[in-house]
Amino acid sequence: MNILLKKNTAADYSDHSQRNGYEPEIPLCGNLSLIENRPQIGVISDNALREIINLSTDIITVLDDKGTILYESPSIEKVIGYGPNELVGKNAFSFVHKDDAAFVIESFRDGVASPGTAVFAPYRFRKPDGDYVYLESAGTKFTEGPHATHIVVNSRDVTARVENEKKIHKLTAAVEQSSNTIVITDIDGKIQYVNKKFEELTGYTKEEAMGGSPVLLKSGTTSHGIYRDLWTTILTGNVWEGELENKKKNGELYWERIKITPVVDENDEITNFIAMKDDITIEKEKDAKLEHNLKEKELMLKEIHHRVKNNLQIVISLLNLQASSAGDGKLKSQLTISQNRVRSMALIHQMLYRSCDLSKIDMEDYLFSIAGQLLATYDEQKDKVRMKFDAKNIHFSIETAVPFGLLINELITNSLKHGFPGERKGNIEITLTETAKEEFELNYSEDGVGIPLTLVNGHVLSFGMQLIDMLVSQLDGTITRIASEGTTYRIKFRGSNYQTRFQYA
Repeated sequence: MNILLKKNTAADYSDHSQRNGYEPEIPLCGNLSLIENRPQIGVISDNALREIINLSTDIITVLDDKGTILYESPSIEKVIGYGPNELVGKNAFSFVHKDDAAFVIESFRDGVASPGTAVFAPYRFRKPDGDYVYLESAGTKFTEGPHATHIVVNSRDVTARVENEKKIHKLTAAVEQSSNTIVITDIDGKIQYVNKKFEELTGYTKEEAMGGSPVLLKSGTTSHGIYRDLWTTILTGNVWEGELENKKKNGELYWERIKITPVVDENDEITNFIAMKDDITIEKEKDAKLEHNLKEKELMLKEIHHRVKNNLQIVISLLNLQASSAGDGKLKSQLTISQNRVRSMALIHQMLYRSCDLSKIDMEDYLFSIAGQLLATYDEQKDKVRMKFDAKNIHFSIETAVPFGLLINELITNSLKHGFPGERKGNIEITLTETAKEEFELNYSEDGVGIPLTLVNGHVLSFGMQLIDMLVSQLDGTITRIASEGTTYRIKFRGSNYQTRFQYA
């Protein structure tokens, strides 16, 4: 069916209404009407053709062989925003985006040179507000009749599709160029997509991977339990994250940190799995090297503590020999006290040597140990004096533990020597609490006879008490004697480590 165009006249509309029994409700734009060279079979009336054109969501345009617009269908107003007849008489190419103009003109010329052959062209067309709409057009030149110089163009708005294609292209480019390995499988684990990074990392091409299974990367070093957990997690719609050691095509092993996410459709059914994988082989190697170095340093530190403890034991033995040969009882007592002071330090190094964490010492364990050592020294008191400790969850670095251990040694020694004379029995209680970050309070009390103080001009003459005062100062603390039947001290001090030492310097 050839569709021709001619100028409308009053007679045309009169004849048209007589044939069809009513006046046309929607005249064609540009004062043009469609006239049909009717064949004998399949006749379509002019009104039916008008109705088809008026209801079409596509734009129907008629151009002359120079590109001048002779006719635009009413749909142009809804699709692009131009009113009826607004573009008639204007050159269509002046509305085409400058970057698309050359291609559109070339396609137009191909159509002019090939009557009856449809020529397709996508391009951008300027809207009244200056923005552009994406059109996809098919133009065909008439093959015969008085309008053989005209071209009919059918245009469709494809802006939404083009924008979606742009987004898909950006997403595809991002996925393809990602520094992460990306693998998409169906619900059975069959590979449907791998990106460029997958090829670079594993050595497998897309063609080799497509349709296969991630099992091709299996190294054999991962337990079946991990794979079972992986599949149980993702098949129940949850995200699985973990690390796997896989194998490249050339047999080389490598580590990946993997996150597998289920993809669901509109019915909330799982359709695919997306695996985002990051090569962490170098990171693993660095961690292994660091762990090895740390173990070596830990062994070295343990050996140092062991050697220090042994050296202190030698000092203790020398003091013991000196005490054994001393004829003076008072000198012998002083040498024994010195032995206990050295033992308090040796005990700290012994605990660190046995500890899993060389940065801290459990102080409750330390209190029980040092108390046992002192009761062994003052054997006559072990059945008379009961000791009670509360220092749960308190840990000190060696910098705090050494002066604290000496302080505890002096306090308990003074009580055992002077607090319970004769057959007097009693109790020693020690409570250690953390009152704030790196701030502690030690409460020491015993219900003996009380330790007498010899003062001259406000200064303590007892060497033991002088040592206690010096150790409290070393801990950056204060000591307060609380009035009681026996002896009670409240000591507040600050913990110390390498960081806090520089912070408060």
